Amino acid sequence: MGFLHPEFLLLALPAAWLAWKLRTRGVGVTVVRALVLALLVLALSSPYLRRTDVGRDLVVVVDRSQSMPAESERTATELLTLVEAARESGDRVGIVAFGRNAALERLPSGSLRFTGFTKSQDGDGSNLARALDAALELIPTDRPGSIALLSDGEETDGDALAAARRAFARRVRVDVRPLARSSGLDIAVEALDLPDEVALGEPFQFSGWLFASAATAVEYELLRDGTPLSSGKRELGSGANRLLFRDRAPRAGVATYTLRVRADGDQTRENDVGLGALRVVGAKPVLVVNHDGAADALVAALAKSGVPLEVRTPEVARLSRVGLAAYRAVVLENVAASRVGLDGMKALDDFVRERGGGLLVTGGKASFGLGGYYKSTLDELLPVSLEMRQEKRKQGVAQVIVMDRSGSMAVEVAPGVQKMDLANRGAAASIELLTPVDSIGVIVVDSSDHVIQALTLVDDPAPIVQNVLRVQSSGGGIYCYTGLRAAARMLDEAPQANRHVVLFADAADSEEQEGCMELVGELVRMNTTLSVIALGTESDSDAQFLKDLAAKGEGAVYFTLVPDDLPRLFAQDTLTFSRSTFVDEPTAAETTSELFALGDPSSALERAGFPTLGGYNLTYLRPDASVGVLTADEHRAPVFAFAQRGLGRAAAFTGEVGGTYGAEVIAWPGFADFFVTALRWLAGLEEPTEVFTSVRREGRQAVVSVEVDPAAPRAPDASELTARITDPSGAARELELVRVGDSRYEARFELERAGVSLGTLQVGAPGARKGVALPPIVLSYSPEFAPRRDRDAGARLLARIAQESGGENVATATEFWRGSRDSNAWRSIARELVLAAILLWLVEIATRRLELFAFVKWPSRVRLPSLRRVAEPASVPTGATAALAKAAATRSQSAPARADASGSPSRDAMPSRAEPASRTDPAKSRAADAGSAAEAMERARAELERRRKPR
Repeated sequence: MGFLHPEFLLLALPAAWLAWKLRTRGVGVTVVRALVLALLVLALSSPYLRRTDVGRDLVVVVDRSQSMPAESERTATELLTLVEAARESGDRVGIVAFGRNAALERLPSGSLRFTGFTKSQDGDGSNLARALDAALELIPTDRPGSIALLSDGEETDGDALAAARRAFARRVRVDVRPLARSSGLDIAVEALDLPDEVALGEPFQFSGWLFASAATAVEYELLRDGTPLSSGKRELGSGANRLLFRDRAPRAGVATYTLRVRADGDQTRENDVGLGALRVVGAKPVLVVNHDGAADALVAALAKSGVPLEVRTPEVARLSRVGLAAYRAVVLENVAASRVGLDGMKALDDFVRERGGGLLVTGGKASFGLGGYYKSTLDELLPVSLEMRQEKRKQGVAQVIVMDRSGSMAVEVAPGVQKMDLANRGAAASIELLTPVDSIGVIVVDSSDHVIQALTLVDDPAPIVQNVLRVQSSGGGIYCYTGLRAAARMLDEAPQANRHVVLFADAADSEEQEGCMELVGELVRMNTTLSVIALGTESDSDAQFLKDLAAKGEGAVYFTLVPDDLPRLFAQDTLTFSRSTFVDEPTAAETTSELFALGDPSSALERAGFPTLGGYNLTYLRPDASVGVLTADEHRAPVFAFAQRGLGRAAAFTGEVGGTYGAEVIAWPGFADFFVTALRWLAGLEEPTEVFTSVRREGRQAVVSVEVDPAAPRAPDASELTARITDPSGAARELELVRVGDSRYEARFELERAGVSLGTLQVGAPGARKGVALPPIVLSYSPEFAPRRDRDAGARLLARIAQESGGENVATATEFWRGSRDSNAWRSIARELVLAAILLWLVEIATRRLELFAFVKWPSRVRLPSLRRVAEPASVPTGATAALAKAAATRSQSAPARADASGSPSRDAMPSRAEPASRTDPAKSRAADAGSAAEAMERARAELERRRKPR
């Protein structure tokens, strides 16, 4: 045993003094206290025990980036199996996998067997340094170990050689096993060299750069926004080759170019497509999206007023982030969210908040809540909220949700998120829309039905929602007839006249179809409707059966391949069949003073006011929005509302424009002026001219440059400049602008995903910002597939890693285990000593409180003197003390025992300390031992006073 801090042993002296000061007449307590102090002194000196261990640690680092050959995972699995088979007693194997980041697959273990990789990995990069550092941390400093690296050596991030040197400093070697891609022919599109921006209609020239590892012939094709522009064949020489193109951009916004090449024998197809994009400066039109793409009354009125327009159906319109950059504003005219699509709604949200665009949504039975906008991306963008409220409900509805919880629902759609979780959230969204006049029941089905929530009024949706969110997949399949029969039984008890069933099923795995049509017919006769929400497509094996089932039940059917869309679909169905979010009665409307914030009112509006609505979507004004037109009925609901959203603006017109419920609106003389004014406000302000922006690529990084015109009347400072980027996945983030000159700023960021990234420079104080569109930034493909001019670079890097760390290029699994297997280990026991001291302290407390040592007879020679000094009474003459004490002792021995009035022995009757222990019982012996010289003196004084009294 040794001590890390032996100097603390000097505390033994003051500890011994403290133990002496704390001694008591109870020997056991005193001993325990001394032991506690001794243990604490030893713990402070940090004692340790030395031991010898046998065995090694081996951490296997596996490259899972996209540059690895296709069979690399199988090779790694086989090698790991051999490594585990070769380990001896005491050996442990740990596993680290890496791409752009390192992930711990398994801690070092001497018994576990590798069964496959479990952690998801971003393969768009190779950070060898981070993986080696993670492996090094798994090897204890007092145990021999090494690292086995399985990789192609194609590093894209970090400094692997520096990590190898850190391993060498720890005496941990890195053995390598190269797993390289094929060295065959590689043809790649290296770049499309486009200008940052051009004017609308301006001709320009640009280059496409191709790389060929060997001379060969290729076919190429160039496309703009998906439309072919040029194609042909070209003989390429080894190395760089240039293709020259010319074009004239036909529309403002962002133009994207795609160059594709094809060659026989090409070994890496992933880099055969190159992307490019540029900004086209010019006047932007308004996009009107309606149900058929034809010019209707609204389109005709806007066009007559000189507003440039494009009219499209949702399926034809380019509802993407890049496509929407061509427009100033978008009008969704009574269009359902399902036709816009999840990606389209996300693109519209980015268009408004990040690009400064405008959005107008008009009403009808395919819009707002009935159109599936509730719980969608557009929900929070709108100036009105779409939920149902109890005070507006005329009658309730009884709804039963029947959900599939078969084995297919256990599939993960995101890390830690199963299909079942999203289905639960969908049911929860439906329940949250219901009010206390409604009833809800929830049934889950695998091979039988299980009631999760019996039919109950929705007085408090929270506990019901919690029950539903806990549902888990349990295997089996979705038994449709069993689920529907259980729903029918449950609805028999419903007090509401209107009843509705929602069946959630897998479009490719819906079993027990026999008898379902007849059962649904019975439900319809009971005033019950049936809707189906299907996970899948209309081409799946059971899709037609589900469509027929919904038609028979006089309900709707919804198909989706995106589990994230389930909450919106459940909510849409609930809003549709509750029949409470569209008012189909003629309703008068009136304007408010806030309408004038959009511009000057039309003369028709001043003369005759706002027209009567044939019907409208019932919504509610959000707190941060303004209302320009209200209904004159008891709801006082918004007809026209508007709000600022990020850099852009959004407005809602809840009446229908034309159609069944909007004839009076389009016949109103102020119709054109009203909507032209609204669209001009939505289109926003012109871009500021006091700043200039540019973007350049430096490897995988993009650099945004901003230059402020110092001669501008009010040049913005750093606090009024904010750069934001939206990557190809739609994720937006803010960049940090750093001053690099008197009026110049720069921001750098990593291009993490292939595709087009769009950015905006926000200029001005918060609440009054304008936006400047940045030139688009493009990453054609993952850096893992970048053409390799030096094909041996990866192998050389692996060799250097092994050399710098003292490792080797290893061929067999057993070679990884070479090296020392013995290690000296030191184990600190300070914690154990502290725990022992605490335990003894508790024993000391128990000893005093519970008299644990009361029956222990301690030898007289170990009795400890009293802590108190004996004081001599002043009234006793000098020299009389001993005589009086002796007389008192004699009297005490000779006098018979007397009891006081309480029945306990009196002081005089107690046996003296001189009485032999064998003549007293244990209790009397303890009483005698408790006596002291002070008590004897007290008795002597009493005897003296007694003698002085006259007889």
